[in-house]
Amino acid sequence: MSILGALAAAVADEADAVAEAPNPIIPAIDEVIWGTLSFLILFAVMAKYAYPALKKAMEARSEKIQGDLDAADSARSEAEGLRAEYDAKLAEAQTEAARIIEAARSDAEQVRQDRIAAIEPEIAERRAQAEADIEAAKDRALADVRAQVTSLAVGAAEQVVRSSLDEAAYARLVDDYIESVGN
Repeated sequence: MSILGALAAAVADEADAVAEAPNPIIPAIDEVIWGTLSFLILFAVMAKYAYPALKKAMEARSEKIQGDLDAADSARSEAEGLRAEYDAKLAEAQTEAARIIEAARSDAEQVRQDRIAAIEPEIAERRAQAEADIEAAKDRALADVRAQVTSLAVGAAEQVVRSSLDEAAYARLVDDYIESVGN
């Protein structure tokens, strides 16, 4: 029975060990006490030292964010002011450009009118000179024609005087005269 006795003793020891084993869901009382005491001490230290530092860091971060937002708002309003100033200057520049263009057009028209007015007397003088030249050429041509007609008439009269005035001679004389005037 020794094997059986030893086995019974081992089973009894094992049963005692199982009865004394802690519950895995509910901790032992001394662990609960020590855990609670550690938590309270750690909480007190954190509340005394860490919480103010965290609170200060959070407030500083909030102030920095608020400062950045205020700076962004002021930068935006300054940019809007600059844009309005730029738009006003641009409109002023466009107005000035339109005024300069209109002044240039007016000046160009005035220069054109002045040049036309300056050249018109010369044109009138040249026209008058051309008309005078034409009139002189016409007078010379008429004088030349008169001179030729006169010389032809004198030549015809000479021939009439030299020849007798019979009808055949007179017809021949007129034909010769007409032929010479035609040439």
